[in-house]
Amino acid sequence: MTTNKSSWSVTKIIFLNQMAGPLFREMAEAVAERFPGMSLLATGHPDTISSFYRHGSLQILQAPAYNRSSKWRRACSWLSYTVYASVLVIRSHRDALFVISSNPPILPPAMWLIGRIVNLRLVVVVYDLHPDVLVAFGHLSESSPVARIWRRLNRLVWESADLVVTIGSHMARRIGSQHIEARTRFGRVLVLPPWADTDQIRPLSRDQNPLARELGLGDKRVVLYSGNLGISHDIDSLLEATRLLRARKDIHFLIIGEGEKWQDAQDFRGRHCLENLTILPFQPEERLPHTLSLADLSVVALDEGAEGLMVPSKTSYYMAAGSAILGICRGENDLAAVIEEEDCGVTVPPRRPDVLREAIGSILADPGQLDHFKRNARHAAELKYSRTRGPAPLLHALEKLGYLPWQKG
Repeated sequence: MTTNKSSWSVTKIIFLNQMAGPLFREMAEAVAERFPGMSLLATGHPDTISSFYRHGSLQILQAPAYNRSSKWRRACSWLSYTVYASVLVIRSHRDALFVISSNPPILPPAMWLIGRIVNLRLVVVVYDLHPDVLVAFGHLSESSPVARIWRRLNRLVWESADLVVTIGSHMARRIGSQHIEARTRFGRVLVLPPWADTDQIRPLSRDQNPLARELGLGDKRVVLYSGNLGISHDIDSLLEATRLLRARKDIHFLIIGEGEKWQDAQDFRGRHCLENLTILPFQPEERLPHTLSLADLSVVALDEGAEGLMVPSKTSYYMAAGSAILGICRGENDLAAVIEEEDCGVTVPPRRPDVLREAIGSILADPGQLDHFKRNARHAAELKYSRTRGPAPLLHALEKLGYLPWQKG
């Protein structure tokens, strides 16, 4: 691994992520605070755009938004953002470092193509591992030309980068097995676990939470799922567990999110007349302290085959809110490792709603165990997964690559 200063003069760092939510934005902010030049984030995330046109040293550029309303519109929005980002890169490449996200998935290959023409300095942040996710869920064949070409492009992108970053050790091993890590300037895949702002996201009593009154939750135990409702998430088991527990009047299920399975969830609720289930679309970012603190038990759902392909960043947010964690996952994975290490919840296998029902009922029937999990979750969030600690590995890596000034301590 090289520790020399960059051989190029870098006067700006440009972050590219079409849906730069709190985690990516806070990472960019942490780098911007240390970088002596200009820092820009180009995103179409509505919350980031509306609230953070400039945050400290980071300037926000409004870029084309992500449209998930149909597969065609999604593809068009990906293309629109990638064209926007490509123009920005071509105009700025001489004196900039680009920190790019794996979403949209066509962005990294576009950056590699541009890099074949001009010198680019790249840091690639991998949140979702494609095409592996599509292969795991049957949308692509392992031997298909698309999958083979996609993996080849991934390898070319990663090996042309100064640094490849991902958010879990299992993902890092998977990425490392698909390219020669030593060809990057940093020499290995950097693991940057998700974090949460533990000052903003914290436990909040029901009587202090206006959303609890709005939803009429009273003193009910709340089981929360908040996040993407996509193909890699076992929402079906959660919905079936909701039906199986409909007689438990002391338990209420709350699903907040968007994605391919959102309408399925709505249809399921209507078909079974489930009064113990509330389904809401994604809420504005300023409501996160209220939505997350509603939960006694929060669900992170990885469907069968998703292990090692993604790390749900919502886990650290749940923990910051002081919620026990119920992980739907199988085998060795980063989610199960966190839950076991921090003793903040339990895991159950995917596609077993009967086991999920028993786990939910058991945890919520034992106040002592529930409080134990909740205390441990909050403690771990403050100690290991806070915003003040989270970005440190990336900052150290950028120091060693010569893009940030060295800082003692």
